[in-house]
Amino acid sequence: MASIHPLTNDSLAYYESGCQHSRKWHCGGILLLLMLAQLLTAYKATAQQEIRFGVLGLFHPKVLVLQIEGRQVLCISARSGTADSAYILNGEPGHQKVTFRVKNGQVDVEYRMATGWTATARDGKAAAFQLMVPGKFHRIYNGRLSIQAHNGELLAVVTMDRETAVASIVAAEMNERAPMEALKAQAVATRSFLSAGARHSDFDFCDTTHCQFLKSPPSLSSRVFSAVQATRGFVIAYRGKSLAAMYSSRCGGQTRSLRDVGMEPGEGYPYFAVQCAWCRQHPFTWNSLVRKSSKPPVRNEESNRIMEARQWGWSAIPGSDFTATDDRDKWKLEGHSIGHGVGMCQLGAIGMAVTGASFREILSHYYPNTMLIQLP
Repeated sequence: MASIHPLTNDSLAYYESGCQHSRKWHCGGILLLLMLAQLLTAYKATAQQEIRFGVLGLFHPKVLVLQIEGRQVLCISARSGTADSAYILNGEPGHQKVTFRVKNGQVDVEYRMATGWTATARDGKAAAFQLMVPGKFHRIYNGRLSIQAHNGELLAVVTMDRETAVASIVAAEMNERAPMEALKAQAVATRSFLSAGARHSDFDFCDTTHCQFLKSPPSLSSRVFSAVQATRGFVIAYRGKSLAAMYSSRCGGQTRSLRDVGMEPGEGYPYFAVQCAWCRQHPFTWNSLVRKSSKPPVRNEESNRIMEARQWGWSAIPGSDFTATDDRDKWKLEGHSIGHGVGMCQLGAIGMAVTGASFREILSHYYPNTMLIQLP
């Protein structure tokens, strides 16, 4: 059975105070039922043990190269089509890599066509491999690979263990030299996001800032891996459901609610604006110039910032909290935050950890009125 850990004590204090004025068995039973109801709801939404990541999609690849990593052996099989055999990559000459090409709505491997291909270890389980966009980018993954043709491009999906995914994301989001408690807080927030539900139809998540940025999995001896293992199974829950926890690099002194950045919370977690001591003690300012349009960029409108950042570059508008002033044929922007400022401030979390805060205290501060639930 999973366990529930309160991040804030207001709700439990309410139930406990009621128990003092009633029969112990009655109140204890009510509290237990409430906890179990929350737990079962959360478990149904977060029981997924594997995550499907759409990878390298930003490059719109028409060619991908798969290469073995280390002493791994890869079995590459056609899902359907005219191919009648599998390829084995085992490190021997001529058996170290294969190239996938999209052609006539199918995927070509060494002149053999199929609607899709898979790459796994011999037993069908996860394996380490390197996937490359020739001349542009490469990354190491640990999982099962699927490649198919989609709208004239190659759609690559890596299915990996949830904890492998968490470690790969934490390695991308926070420096390994960060305090251990900050790394743990990042691991829990990341796992919560992955456990809250898929965001795409052909796969669960993409590897961009739209979902979660991925790096190659850290080594088993890394501090990131230690932080992930120390918090294994822990997620943040709100009203019995795993929270798709948002976080950003630097809040500028105070985090923001969803409404502060132009988003409606609906029935979900609204996010609360909280003070961030580290950002207040370490003020920061960025400046940029962008081409003038009919209207200045909109402050504290995250969807608008993303749209304009895609046009002008992410460095032009790194944060949603800024002022815009007229500078002849351009707009001069000045801001004090990096990112949307909603949820956990990563630099603030590091600052709290430096002063002795635990990962539970960090999460309690940046995600008030939530609970910490440990999945089975």
